[in-house]
Amino acid sequence: MHAAWAFTRPAPAVRQSTLASAGALHSGYARQVMGTPWDQPATQYLEEWVPRFVPYHLDLVQELALTQGQRVLVASAGPGAEVLAVARVVGDRGLVRATDASADLVGICEAQVKKAGFGAVKVEQADIGDVGPGDWNAIVCCFGLWPIADRSAVLRSWARALSAHGKVGVLTFGPPDENDPFELLGQALRDLEPNAEATPARVASDRESMAKMFEDGGLSLVRHTVLRHTVAFPSAEAFTNAIREGRTWRRVWEELGPERMGLVTARFYDRVGGPTAPLSFEPAVTLAIAALPGAEVELMSRPSAKAPPLVNGPPKRPSRPPPDPYKD
Repeated sequence: MHAAWAFTRPAPAVRQSTLASAGALHSGYARQVMGTPWDQPATQYLEEWVPRFVPYHLDLVQELALTQGQRVLVASAGPGAEVLAVARVVGDRGLVRATDASADLVGICEAQVKKAGFGAVKVEQADIGDVGPGDWNAIVCCFGLWPIADRSAVLRSWARALSAHGKVGVLTFGPPDENDPFELLGQALRDLEPNAEATPARVASDRESMAKMFEDGGLSLVRHTVLRHTVAFPSAEAFTNAIREGRTWRRVWEELGPERMGLVTARFYDRVGGPTAPLSFEPAVTLAIAALPGAEVELMSRPSAKAPPLVNGPPKRPSRPPPDPYKD
């Protein structure tokens, strides 16, 4: 999972809720991370951000209406917060396959699964498009699609690996809010360092864009909503200390150096009330669920929902030349 600073256009439905003690609920998780092979900055990043975004993972699992005994693939699982949430629902009679391309993150996820005592979870190092044995009741991906260049290929592989009534559930940051601390820090960077790049950790999250993304992969959108949970930091300085350990921001900090980034953060502090000002905000995260066209699927809000047909029809298959009647 990756903290984002830039978002996309507004989406229609919005769910709001507040989590007062995410850090307390997952303090054991943070302590376990300290024993991993990650270096100290990466460990600090996981401790700061994973607990704050666990509520979004729980929302996705709930919206997917998973049940005991089901088979679920968790792709780009990272340190495994969503893996634990899925495993609790499907139980020992189910199967959870969690994959990530990072060997370090796979190690962290394995440690969490072992600590929680979930015997039906298999953690493997694999690319996001590796679907394993297939026939999945659900494929889950939280904040993992944004760095993928060919998302259509990944989604097509997921579509082929779904059971007849299977679902794909994803989370991505967005829509944008110009007063969000992520965006304010990103704007300060663009103002003072226009040549610096901090890639937004999201995909286009409006309904039209999400529907098109899924359709390109042979899937049909059945659920699209925006989630909001309260994220709090004791100070703006604590926020910047946490975000600079993110995948893209750490690189920017290293490239610009402490003096130039000090000017960027100073401008950010001016906009939020100073480095000691407490920050409390509700970052928007878009939840989207898709299924095979025409499939009957179960969602939290609807016991039976039929995935609509694709607007442009099913993906075209490569044409084959007519058989040669004179060839044996």
